[in-house]
Amino acid sequence: MSPRQARSAYVGARLVGTLVLASGLACSQSPSSQGPGTGGTTTGGTAALGGTGSGGATGSGGTATGAGGGATATGGSKPGSGGSVAGVGGTTATGGTITGGRLGTGGGPGTGGGPGTGGRSSTGGGPGAGGRTGGAPGTGGASTTGGTGGAGGAGGVTGPRQGGAGGTATSAPDGGSTGGGGSGGTDGGAGGSASQSPGCGKAITRPDRRAQQTLDIQGTTRYYLLNVPSNADNKTPLPLVFALHGYDMNNLALVDLYDFTAQSGNKAITVLPQGEGPAPGNTSHWGDQVLKSTWTANAANYAFIETLMAELGDRYCIDTSRVFITGFSMGGFFTNSLACAHNDWFRGFAPVSGGGPGSCANADAKPAIMIHHGTADTIVTIDSGEATRDFWTKQNGCSSTTTAIYTGCQSFGACAEPVIYCVGSWDHTVSATARANIWSFFDTLR
Repeated sequence: MSPRQARSAYVGARLVGTLVLASGLACSQSPSSQGPGTGGTTTGGTAALGGTGSGGATGSGGTATGAGGGATATGGSKPGSGGSVAGVGGTTATGGTITGGRLGTGGGPGTGGGPGTGGRSSTGGGPGAGGRTGGAPGTGGASTTGGTGGAGGAGGVTGPRQGGAGGTATSAPDGGSTGGGGSGGTDGGAGGSASQSPGCGKAITRPDRRAQQTLDIQGTTRYYLLNVPSNADNKTPLPLVFALHGYDMNNLALVDLYDFTAQSGNKAITVLPQGEGPAPGNTSHWGDQVLKSTWTANAANYAFIETLMAELGDRYCIDTSRVFITGFSMGGFFTNSLACAHNDWFRGFAPVSGGGPGSCANADAKPAIMIHHGTADTIVTIDSGEATRDFWTKQNGCSSTTTAIYTGCQSFGACAEPVIYCVGSWDHTVSATARANIWSFFDTLR
């Protein structure tokens, strides 16, 4: 029933109750009304449709004293449905007709958990674009007659952290029972469990990994390539790796160099989004001045990444606690920007031959990050990689102590999240060493 229908039902019930009550009161003043009044029944309000949590059901009505006779009339019983998590609770139940007695009043509306918050704008308990924190605590039924507490809100789609707290109970001054506290919100994204996306359990599709896929972003067609493991079954949650190309390139140019599906032994899904610019086509482009594609840290590109993440989570069984991103050259700069602006979207970051971010307004952004740069790179020179290393070690509160790890890498000590810097003799490219290091690093993050 819609909120408009619920309000209409409520007004109708109040009108009928008032007319019959007037009739009953007139009878109680007649000389013939010497016996006990008879209590009527009341019907609880209809629940409004809302999000995923359940609101508080109203408690039982109190007893009423007959106005005309000496006996006690029983008030109406009042089961009413509470509201949903994201919507408003059920309408207050009004008492039925009572001859010689007063009306019993139903429970007030129960309010469900509030919206889930987080980087991906989870709303209510239902699927949001993402968020790592669940909904706010629900509250119980209104104080007229105690209802049970509302359930806590569900976590956001990509939020593998925690759900909302349970609702609080309310007292019942008019004879109803006290409402109990609601249950806590569920962990993880709506439609999935703690670390499973809504795509788990759906039929699986495997597009050609070299065939461009499309996604509409506010009226603009954006492109991406998708590599789904041959053994994926949409039952076992898999990590998801975003891999970004550089300036004046397309995703096809890196489809093999950034193949984390193969690198992981078919344990991860790889997605290669195309930056802003012309359609990427079906031929590799790398620095040939044809596409001049870019990855600028702007709202349009952020919306593309966020929407694509949600789209893939809805179609495939993704481990939402293990979504990663790596980017080459300008894609590496954009990866560093994301590590600052939307640190909670990804579990790990890995810029290659990139740079930045230079500054970060988000003091809480402390990403797990691995930085690669080649000493022979003449396009984006190694001092850019060193600046990135220095920025993130300071941002993450690292010490100057390092430990050798992986191939050509140093891991800094005492960091809030791991910061690893890797150097090799390669030029401006994604080396096999970098690809292997990056997957090994991602594979350690849980």
